[in-house]
Amino acid sequence: MGLALMLGCVGEAGTSEALEESAHEFSTAPGEANHEDVTRTALAFLKPAVLHTLVTGNVATDVKFALLNTAHFDDCNFSGGAAFVRAKQAEAVRALGPGIALLDGDALAMLAFSHSLHAVQDFYAHTNWVELGGDVLVDQSLTAFPPLRPYSAIPSTGFVVVQGAKPKGTTVVRDDDAAYPEYAVVTVRHRRTTAPGLVSGTVDYEPGDHCPPPVAMTHDELNKDKSSVPDRTEQYQAAKSLAIQQTRHEWCRLNQLVRDAWGDAGTQRLAAWVADPSSAPDCSTE
Repeated sequence: MGLALMLGCVGEAGTSEALEESAHEFSTAPGEANHEDVTRTALAFLKPAVLHTLVTGNVATDVKFALLNTAHFDDCNFSGGAAFVRAKQAEAVRALGPGIALLDGDALAMLAFSHSLHAVQDFYAHTNWVELGGDVLVDQSLTAFPPLRPYSAIPSTGFVVVQGAKPKGTTVVRDDDAAYPEYAVVTVRHRRTTAPGLVSGTVDYEPGDHCPPPVAMTHDELNKDKSSVPDRTEQYQAAKSLAIQQTRHEWCRLNQLVRDAWGDAGTQRLAAWVADPSSAPDCSTE
């Protein structure tokens, strides 16, 4: 059965049942349901049926894109991860356009947006953002998600994106003999300047490793996916908090992208997803 036929009208019981079978198949429960928790906490203002669909699509990303490092910001593929987020959000915007039937468009938009949320949530759990002292979001603009080009500095923190071959005159170092979290601290040296270096963990089964060998760490060495990972409880909580904040902000970004593309008609489509406008983000500040 097609997804749109399963969904029914947005906000009605049909949406709540939309991906029920997939939810049971893909949910991270009975383990720690972190993507579920982050999404439900961040987007609690949405109608239950809409939120259910977004949660289910989010956790399904781990299966649908299991071998795609860009969907998880793995293997130091930051430019690829950023492109994945941009592409999925652009897909959601297109689906909300006037040329697509209401039910089909909402269904496609929710699915695409949910995949982008999975990626931005993984960004904080799979990288050393927290270990470098990052306590702000990677991006708070309302334009398309930034490209995160190799060896560029991220404006919000000054962290340098470590990805692929180093530019001439650049070195990357870390102390792999140190204890956690010190061993996760990467430094980028370029001529006479130094800056913290942003990396993510490597995953053997995902094709394409962009982490320079001197600073490469495995997913197991770096991930903050669960509170039960030994000696990382503080970092796990920090990563989860940032993921919640980023998820709320992505709702604001989606609203702005839809407004830019389709005007008030587009934002009215998204407004129909909301149950409690009073608890929705103030997009002028979040």
